[in-house]
Amino acid sequence: MRSRTKRDRWRENQDMERVHEPDLAEIAAGTKYLCGEWCERVFVQRAPLTLELGCGQGMFAVELARRFPSTNVVGVDLKGHRFWRGAKAAHVGELLNGAFLRARIQWLDHFFAPGEVGEVWLTFSDPQNSDKRGTKRLTSPHYLRLYQSMLTEGGLVHVKTDSPEFFENTLRDGPLAGMVVEDSCADVHGAAPGRFAPELTELLAFKTAYEERWIQEGRSIHYVRLRRGVELGAAQLAEAKRMLQGPPGTSRPTFTTPAR
Repeated sequence: MRSRTKRDRWRENQDMERVHEPDLAEIAAGTKYLCGEWCERVFVQRAPLTLELGCGQGMFAVELARRFPSTNVVGVDLKGHRFWRGAKAAHVGELLNGAFLRARIQWLDHFFAPGEVGEVWLTFSDPQNSDKRGTKRLTSPHYLRLYQSMLTEGGLVHVKTDSPEFFENTLRDGPLAGMVVEDSCADVHGAAPGRFAPELTELLAFKTAYEERWIQEGRSIHYVRLRRGVELGAAQLAEAKRMLQGPPGTSRPTFTTPAR
């Protein structure tokens, strides 16, 4: 049997109820999609959302949904053929609290309303070590301010990475974005027993195939937890959006949410 191509996966995504793939050009033009309506229109329960941003194959998002059935989980990635594997697992496993969204992360505020998100996970994001403007690295001050605008009071951003540079940059830029560094660990799998709370210990112990490979190559796995801090000023948020999204678009077409 031949392996599935990208086109095969795109077609299968269209048939899965909790895969959402809006027109990204319309989103960039100013349209919002399910913003503030995820619990009512996608999930069967009211609960804060947990997002995995840049979810890749989506298996960690699936694990979050399995472990925390009272939480709604959305895996977000630009490439639908990547998260097809996780979406398929959620579909077959009938995980009613799991969904996937094809989106550009810099437009996240067009999908999630203020106070709608409880936690954000960034798992092995591209370090983007040469990103001087902070428009590519997902823990730059611009991105962290964008996330904060959607987080509940006390909401969290979890970062798991194999990159020492990404780890250090996150520790530096979290406070610059007004967030509080609650915890950090330079070697998750080498930490002493009881270092983390039991639920977090189990989550951090979950390894994707890529993480298994990196550990075999001798890389340490780092972790940072940031908590939403002081209320963002309107000017700070506007500047973050300007840097990530560019000037506001002049064309704002009508967008109809497809039936799911």
